[in-house]
Amino acid sequence: MTTPGSLRSRRFLIFSLAAATLTIAFMFAKPALLLDGPQSAMDFRNVVVLDWAAENLVPVLLGLPLGVLIDRVRRRRSVLVVMALLGMVAVASVTVADGLGAAGGPHALAVMTVMAALAAVTPVGQDAYLPSIVGRGRLVPANALLSVLPQALLLGLAAILSLLDGSEFAFLVVVSVAMAGATLLFRGVDATEAPPPPRAGLWREMAEGIRFTAKQPVLRAITLYLVVSALFAELVDEATDEARNAVMDAAERDASLSEFYWWSVTVPLYSAPLLGALLSVLLHRRLGAFRLAWWAVLVSQPFILLLALSGTDWGQLWYTIGEFVPLTGTIVVAIALLSHRQAITPERLLGRVGGLLLGLTGLADILGNLLGAPVHWLAEFGGSTPTPLVLLPGLALATFATLAAAVPLLRARHLAADPVLETTTG
Repeated sequence: MTTPGSLRSRRFLIFSLAAATLTIAFMFAKPALLLDGPQSAMDFRNVVVLDWAAENLVPVLLGLPLGVLIDRVRRRRSVLVVMALLGMVAVASVTVADGLGAAGGPHALAVMTVMAALAAVTPVGQDAYLPSIVGRGRLVPANALLSVLPQALLLGLAAILSLLDGSEFAFLVVVSVAMAGATLLFRGVDATEAPPPPRAGLWREMAEGIRFTAKQPVLRAITLYLVVSALFAELVDEATDEARNAVMDAAERDASLSEFYWWSVTVPLYSAPLLGALLSVLLHRRLGAFRLAWWAVLVSQPFILLLALSGTDWGQLWYTIGEFVPLTGTIVVAIALLSHRQAITPERLLGRVGGLLLGLTGLADILGNLLGAPVHWLAEFGGSTPTPLVLLPGLALATFATLAAAVPLLRARHLAADPVLETTTG
């Protein structure tokens, strides 16, 4: 006898495999298409411009309208099926052209642009559909698994691609097959959803999503945190890069440190997502998702200051800690806030709220590219040698920015004191 719990678990298993497969396929689509385009015909300047526009401008311009479309459809899985199908058809078209000997740079460039746009907007549909699959009381474990599963599948697909010995055609076939598999898996997920609201026109429906986000105090705080974080992301990255350069310089001066440099860069990149997901699952029931988020910011982000010691004798150790802890905290915050946002948003508005946040954070990210310059200027002003005194001003600015982003969460903490995710049954 099939119980509701086992049926829900099976749906989520299929959904998570589909989402992870599609994520990895999008990730490998760009290098596959770059390999396929003849070097003489491919204008890499156009590649950079169009790829940037697809990844950044498409979310800003189409995020909220896409959210309206997601909220209008009777079954949100249909949006995911279409996204995966479009990706499969796009890559398959290049694969067929390559097999016929008619492949060309412009074709691959156009498909690359489409793939970048699809990769940017598909998460909105996934986030809107997830509460119907797992229920609103299990969102944190679900989002935690979804955050790490692509990393596990990445190893398997990378192993397959390594056996292809650089064959562009086989590379494209594997990516096409992965997207076809994601399409079929999404079709196999059929969760019960509330009927879509009556259509009131595109502008009115977009305005409803904006109005709800602006008036709901906790959701407004989450929005402000995400926007401010995106705005200062380039500044934080620039400060971290300066510290990484210090570790790299030390490794170049002492060959015995080269292996340690590789570990100091690799360990945070691959282990922080796993630890962040685990901590989210273990702590959210004790603290509540919203409280967990702002605690994670306050506890983890001051460790950025340890990066100032990257140029000292034990610099690689300090760099690893200073990179690992803040990155882990950032992942905890992302999982917790996404889950809390999904829990407090009415089902009929999940797409619009997600699309609005995608557009706002995309715009903030574009504007934030201008904010990385102060850190670089501070480093140059202090001299060319990456000493703690040279690195500290930029890192202090980055730490202040990450903590400032949490101010809206702290101000709204009393309004979200109840552990919403544990009491909501959806």
